[in-house]
Amino acid sequence: MKRFERIVEWCRSRFAMATPADADEIAAGRWPHASDRILVTFDDGWESNFEAARWLAGIGVSAIFFVVPSLIGRDADEYVRFHGQNHVIPSLPLGSPGARGLSPAQLREMRAMGHRIGAHNFAHRDLGFLHALPELRYEIDNALECLGEILGTPCHDFAIAFGMPHNLSDEAIEHLKVLQARGMRVYSCHRGLNVPGKTPSFLLRHACEPFHPMNFTRICIEGGGDRRLGSEVRLMLGRVGALPIADRGPLAAQGVLS
Repeated sequence: MKRFERIVEWCRSRFAMATPADADEIAAGRWPHASDRILVTFDDGWESNFEAARWLAGIGVSAIFFVVPSLIGRDADEYVRFHGQNHVIPSLPLGSPGARGLSPAQLREMRAMGHRIGAHNFAHRDLGFLHALPELRYEIDNALECLGEILGTPCHDFAIAFGMPHNLSDEAIEHLKVLQARGMRVYSCHRGLNVPGKTPSFLLRHACEPFHPMNFTRICIEGGGDRRLGSEVRLMLGRVGALPIADRGPLAAQGVLS
């Protein structure tokens, strides 16, 4: 938690902080701001996210929390047993021993704090290995519908587990593109600024892990790692198409930290 606080405070001292609504704007091809912004996002939905959500709300920062819905209210063993009943072998998100997923009440409270709750793969399986429509619906549609039922409002944000181009089969991309055409926003997880007309329509994010040295994280946020993953960005761009351009505003880019 202390390392996370240091990263956010460092970002706040150098950049304007984005809101989930800014992600909506960039996904629609609009960028009304004159400079880049940083949006904080989380993946998986372990209960420890609640402490981060409360701290962020206290300093006036809104984030997106992408939650594995089948992890809600369960520990690792309960999560695996749940999917076993459906004859599915899940991938367990990394977490501390004995950790539990966020509870429905915590998710609703986090939303009341000003954060957004998005969906992550239902069983956290790699979509690069899934091709059949029933399996894709299990991972994607189930996640969106389950969160919508818990929160009482439709879920329009989905983050791909593992987040790289090879973590998406062609069939998974087609399925996500259909949902995207209906208004859903899709998020990947390889670094770069999001620029209308130039970068992939599946929004780019930078993976920030607790074990990364602080200096490395700072360099990546400032763009020092963009060239290393440039080939992945170009691959994703070729597979999913570019962000639209809705108007000719400033078209400044948005940086997203997860």
